[in-house]
Amino acid sequence: MKQRIISAFFGIILLIVVMLCNHHVFNFAVVCISTMAVFEVIGALGIRNHRMMTVVSLFLPAAVMGTSYFSREYIYPVVFLYLAVLLLVMLFGHKNNSFNEVSKFFAATVMITISFIHLSYVRCMENGLICVWLIFIGSWITDTFAYFTGLAFGKHKLAPSISPKKTIEGSVGGIIGVTAIITAYSVICSNIMKLDVNIYAVIAIGLLSGVFSQLGDLCASVIKRENGVKDFGKIMPGHGGVMDRFDSFLFVAPTVYYILEIFPVFM
Repeated sequence: MKQRIISAFFGIILLIVVMLCNHHVFNFAVVCISTMAVFEVIGALGIRNHRMMTVVSLFLPAAVMGTSYFSREYIYPVVFLYLAVLLLVMLFGHKNNSFNEVSKFFAATVMITISFIHLSYVRCMENGLICVWLIFIGSWITDTFAYFTGLAFGKHKLAPSISPKKTIEGSVGGIIGVTAIITAYSVICSNIMKLDVNIYAVIAIGLLSGVFSQLGDLCASVIKRENGVKDFGKIMPGHGGVMDRFDSFLFVAPTVYYILEIFPVFM
C-alpha cells in the first residue's frame, strides 16, 4: 500500500505539471501514454515477437494525434492505412503471421489509440483545461470509492469470474461517489471562474463515468485473465503498468467528450 501511495503521489504531481503546460505538451503526453499502453497490451496478448507489426502499431498513436492538427476526418485514412500495412505484413509473411494475430494487433491498438485521443479533443475545447479533469475524476475517483465502499459494505460479487474482489455494493458506491465529486468540482470551478454550469450534464457525466469506468476496468481484466497475466506492466510500482492505471479511460474519455459536444458543462 505504501508503494502504491508513493507512486500515486508522484504520478499526480507529474499530471499537474503536464496540465499546466500548453496543449502541445498535453498532446505529447497523451501520445506517450497511448504508445506505452499499446506496447503493454500487445505484450500481454503474447504477440510482441512479431516485430514489424509491433513497430507499426507503436506509430499509430502519434499518427492519429497528428490528424488533430489538420482535420479529424484524416483519422479514417490513417486507421485504414494501418490495417492495410498489417494485412500486407501478413500476406508477405503468412508463414509466421496469422490473421488471428493481425486481428489482435488491430483491435488492441485502435481501441487504445481512439479512446485516448479523446483526452486531447476535450483539452482543446473551450474551457478544456477544467473540462479534461472530468475525465480523470470520472476514471480514478470511481475506482477509489468503489474500493472503499466494497471494503466496508461489499457482500455480493459483481463479476466473480472476471474480478473476484469487486462487489455490487462497491460498484454502486463508486457511481454515487464519483457523481458527487464531479458535481462538487463543477460547481466550485463555475463559481471561481464566474461561469454558468449545466448541472444536468454534470450529473449525466458523473453517472455515466461511474458505470463506464468500471466497464473499462472489467474489459481490461478479461484480457489479462484470458492471457494469464496479473498486470499489463511494472512501470508504476504498486499499480502495475500504464494500462492498469488507464484502463478505465477506454470508455470514460469518449463518453465525456461526446456529452460535452452536445451539452457544454461550462458556459
